[in-house]
Amino acid sequence: MKSLLITWVFACSVAATMAQGLIAVDLDKAIDYGSQFKSRKQFLEKGLKANRVQLASAWAKDGISKYATFFTDFDAIASASAQAQQEMRPFSRKDAEALPLSGLIYAHVEIHGRGMLPTRKVESRYVKNQAHLVVQIGEEIVQPLSKELSSSGDASFILPIALFTWWDVGNVSLLTGGPLGVYGARAEMEFVFRFTAEQLKRKATVILIDADGNKHDETVDLSKLFAR
Repeated sequence: MKSLLITWVFACSVAATMAQGLIAVDLDKAIDYGSQFKSRKQFLEKGLKANRVQLASAWAKDGISKYATFFTDFDAIASASAQAQQEMRPFSRKDAEALPLSGLIYAHVEIHGRGMLPTRKVESRYVKNQAHLVVQIGEEIVQPLSKELSSSGDASFILPIALFTWWDVGNVSLLTGGPLGVYGARAEMEFVFRFTAEQLKRKATVILIDADGNKHDETVDLSKLFAR
């Protein structure tokens, strides 16, 4: 979630070369929504919960959790408003209008693997070979205008202590030991989409396709996902 605003800046730079977007924003409503949060961090953690789609939990067959958080210019304005609230300064319509708004929809995808095998899969399916995200509405597949692997890294949790256990095998006792913890890896990707007003009124399936061609999906109601 920390890189959501980085995603927004990246996406806006892409959108600057495109035609004007299709999604209008109620500036006053976005400013008011953001002002309800004490800080930008709190907004990113709580204000975007309704926009987060779980594509797979940590209990998935591959041991990798997958989430996609969608956000629009409304959320970018609300985030800036929340930051102003944190810094005890005013944030007006003029400030909102000065932001590089695009009218597009952005998706921030988070991938987390725990354990040795899932960690390797994150590396091979998402880091070394980029995954893909599409949105299916009826028979139509909406492709992203752009995509980028924004970050990846080690998410292991290893304690600097050893765990020792006695094993009695027959008349022989064996002492085994090793570090206590869990191996992990993470990857974050950014996608930019353009939807029509009609598409945003319908149900859709968000589909994440990894480098091995495996599909991870969830059905959402776009009219509720972006209802503000």
